Amino acid sequence: MADPQDTIEIDGRRLPTVNAPPEEETSKGPRRKFLSVHYRCCHAYGRLYRNAAGTAYEGRCPCCGAAVRALIGPHGTNQRTFRTT
Repeated sequence: MADPQDTIEIDGRRLPTVNAPPEEETSKGPRRKFLSVHYRCCHAYGRLYRNAAGTAYEGRCPCCGAAVRALIGPHGTNQRTFRTT
């Protein structure tokens, strides 16, 4: 909880602080598992999300729409960031 004496100052104006609601009130549901991806085709970054079957991470380049799929295997990796080819 914020200290009642905490203040925010923007351009010389003091604004009252707002206490953030408890974490369970701000949550929008369970967090989805994802991999971070650098799409070399368009020099862009994005995410691959786990498919409904839980067998792969899937996504598309945010610029050109190229499809990317990373299979989930029994001897996988702890790496969370990848580059596409």
